[in-house]
Amino acid sequence: MVAAVVLGALAVGAWLASVDAMNGMEMGGRFSVGSLGFFVVLWVLMMTAMMFPSVWPAVVVHGLIVRRRASASAHSLSRSAAFVAGYVGSWTVFGLVAFALLAVARAVGLDSLSTAELARYVVAPAALAAAVYQVAPFKQACLRHCRGPLHFFLEHWRDGSRGALVMGARHGVYCVGCCWMLMLLLLAFGVMNVTWMVVVSAAIAVEKLAPAFWARRASGVLTVGLAALALLALAKPSWLLGVGGMSGPSGMHDAKPSIIK
Repeated sequence: MVAAVVLGALAVGAWLASVDAMNGMEMGGRFSVGSLGFFVVLWVLMMTAMMFPSVWPAVVVHGLIVRRRASASAHSLSRSAAFVAGYVGSWTVFGLVAFALLAVARAVGLDSLSTAELARYVVAPAALAAAVYQVAPFKQACLRHCRGPLHFFLEHWRDGSRGALVMGARHGVYCVGCCWMLMLLLLAFGVMNVTWMVVVSAAIAVEKLAPAFWARRASGVLTVGLAALALLALAKPSWLLGVGGMSGPSGMHDAKPSIIK
């Protein structure tokens, strides 16, 4: 359980660092992210904060397997670190895709949308697409790997630190496959929105960590919730919290005020 405690501490630290970094950003628009280097650092912090609470079972199972292999018992910590590094690496690659999508959003003028328009024409379609993706076979296949780390390791086990790195990256790919639509929805709410970071990370944790008896129900509730969010964004955008910009302790909001009908 040491690994779970360490991951928890890293997640808490990443949440604090993420909020601090967001509060220090100059708002140039909803989808402004600064330089690529700054965005990558902030993205890694965000993924550490959001994903570590739900990946700890895989890290714990990996550590247990390593420790029970007599020839590798002295290397469990370094190999767990390699596994986590591979996992974060997969999410970092997805972050580069997210950076490109945000650049496209700025290029096509989504920064100029009012808050109501953003909710109706960006958030609503993203939420509906995420709801549909919930029942896609590919999503379910990725989710099974995320929920069953022992099965994952039985299928993909590799020895050594390099093997741990590869397994971490592969597990990260499954995790990206499971959660990428939720991350796109998060980006649709505006750059680095702390309120929806909390909502999305909680949804991911519940869906992945729910006991077997509740697992399908948890996914079903999330599907219904995403569909309801799409309808709410269309009908009552003013009811959505923190739409259109950063929302956190500093009270930062849209750079451009708008009237919500």
